[in-house]
Amino acid sequence: MPIRKRYLLPFFLILAASPALAAATFAPGQWNHETRLVQADVPGIPEWVIRMFAGHGSRKSCNSAVQLNSHPETLLTADDEAVCKLRTFSAANGKLVFDTFCTNKRFPDGLLVASRGSYTPTSYTISTTSTGMRNGKPVRILTTGTGKHVADACAKS
Repeated sequence: MPIRKRYLLPFFLILAASPALAAATFAPGQWNHETRLVQADVPGIPEWVIRMFAGHGSRKSCNSAVQLNSHPETLLTADDEAVCKLRTFSAANGKLVFDTFCTNKRFPDGLLVASRGSYTPTSYTISTTSTGMRNGKPVRILTTGTGKHVADACAKS
């Protein structure tokens, strides 16, 4: 019995939209991340103090293929204590665009966190500008970040 063409289009649309079958942006497994402060204008806190306590950070993460296919932005989220709302995420042709609005105990009024960069399945490089208000005065923080896939399986901590 021949398959009618009108039935093929919905089948291919479902296949293309399926996260489990779509190509992964990032490789699942263990990742190492580095963040460096470029500049910080935070009212009431001298930049040298910010550099001393938060000038350079590193972290590890472990994400499954399911997580990275459905929410690839989780790989780039660094502050587990922050509450963030995703505004934009795009990863196409090696270019990243990632914008969130986040609040945490240091910035209860929130910061718009805008990142731009490049990626491969096993690495990324981003530049981030975070803007908002603190005690009624403007905040601007510039950082750079990198990530590298280091293992297909996750190390037990």
